[in-house]
Amino acid sequence: MKYVHFVRGRYVVRVIVPIELRAVVGKRELSEKLGPDKILAERRAHGVIAGFLAQLEEAREKAEARKPKLSSIAKSYFQEQLDEDDRARMELGQDMVIGLNHGSTSIMATQLRLIASGHVTGENAEVWVDELLNKMVTAGVKTDMSRPELIKLLAKVELDVTEAIHARDKFEIALPSPKSEPLKSVEAEIDPEPVSKSEKHTTGISLADVLIAFHKERTAGNRSLARRTIEEHKVAVRMFEEFIGGAVPVRSITRADMLAYKQALLQTPSRYALRFPGLTLPQAIKANAKRTKPYPMLDPATINMKWLSHMSTILRWASNNGHIDANPAHGVRVDEGNGFKEPSRVPFNQDDLKRIFGSELFRADTYGTKQWALLLALFTGARSSSEIARIRLCDIYEEQDVPVIMLALASKNQHSKRLVPIHKHLIDRGFLRYVERLRNGGQTRLFPDWEPEDKINRWFLRSYRSEVGIEDPRKVFHSFRHTLKTALARYGVNRDVSDLITGHKDQSVGGIYIDDANTTMINAMANALNRISFPEVCL
Repeated sequence: MKYVHFVRGRYVVRVIVPIELRAVVGKRELSEKLGPDKILAERRAHGVIAGFLAQLEEAREKAEARKPKLSSIAKSYFQEQLDEDDRARMELGQDMVIGLNHGSTSIMATQLRLIASGHVTGENAEVWVDELLNKMVTAGVKTDMSRPELIKLLAKVELDVTEAIHARDKFEIALPSPKSEPLKSVEAEIDPEPVSKSEKHTTGISLADVLIAFHKERTAGNRSLARRTIEEHKVAVRMFEEFIGGAVPVRSITRADMLAYKQALLQTPSRYALRFPGLTLPQAIKANAKRTKPYPMLDPATINMKWLSHMSTILRWASNNGHIDANPAHGVRVDEGNGFKEPSRVPFNQDDLKRIFGSELFRADTYGTKQWALLLALFTGARSSSEIARIRLCDIYEEQDVPVIMLALASKNQHSKRLVPIHKHLIDRGFLRYVERLRNGGQTRLFPDWEPEDKINRWFLRSYRSEVGIEDPRKVFHSFRHTLKTALARYGVNRDVSDLITGHKDQSVGGIYIDDANTTMINAMANALNRISFPEVCL
């Protein structure tokens, strides 16, 4: 692999910094050790190389920005000519200089006007602006102008110089204002050494340390914070630090930073860390913009509900605990509007279910992870990676003679940790026998081979969905949950019971049992679920 070398028993990425960029980067070479394992080194190398190349691209942009512009060269030349005129008047005397200029000034001005108007071109024109032209070439100034147009512009600059010296000859106190565009333009000052916000503010507790303290407090005692939420908090801080330019003291974060971050998120490609491994958030935005067909951006709802909401939660805790005076993220949200929006996920229709559950995959004599995962997703309304993948065998038992699954490790919120009766169709298909075989085999998880957590999602989205002919991008793994919720409503299931099944209602002891001792919500949930029938699946 290019840039990867095997040095002293270890793999290392080495990227030579071009000579013209070394002053910007501050190094002759970018390198990072990958370790001795070849397979792991190859996996890591892609992200490391991409990050180094993005760093060089940023250095190239900075180097280009630091190059003198036509206007800066023209202004410098204008001042040099006036300084030279001052020296001549001091050494030769005022009268001598005026005498030398008499006659030649008018000839020069006439010639420069002819060049500026395009009446004199080619070598005859260039000889009058050769000094200024050479300064541009030496400084490496680039321009989109054609050669003749550039010569005409430089002639106008020379006319401004001639006019200023002529005004001195007439003893005018104030020099005339330049008329050429390069001398009139106002250039933005370029910081030769751009400093990130994190470098400007180096005092106070960092945002990362605030997050650690926040999680420590939230998980103390019997209180808990869902593992997935904890991981999302860490990602939210990482993304903000990438945007801001590094680790940042929480006290230095301003509302302007949060508003700018919101705008950056609107340009951020979804799943950018996977699609652009090794690149930071700003680098991924640039890389995505250069693609012929850019990846879709983060959804505004996702920005609000996850990344801005998490930052606001963390900063609110920092404010409540005296680390900052006020929460700079309070109220910072993307305006989603109140108009109609197409749903991002929709349920499967009858034809979809026929395709999914009528394929060769479900004609096998014995079902495994893929078959049971899809059936469970449909008949329990569980979420894929956050719920189904984490089911343990000990979570499957009988509650008041009703076979149930306790989604004890569900991570969205407390209501997600719930009992779900096992649908009679799953029992008829042999789900409990499958569970018993796993127990007899010494397994502890329902799906021991489901690693990582999004394994089944990726398989369903990238392979199985297109194999069975479902092309609608809104129909995803989560659509099984929407399909069950739609069916519960269609079959007239009470809203409270439906919410218990799908995890939108409290399942504490007081929520499961009702006053009638002969009837429980578990039985009500089981009766409701077993009323649901999907003929396309139950063939």
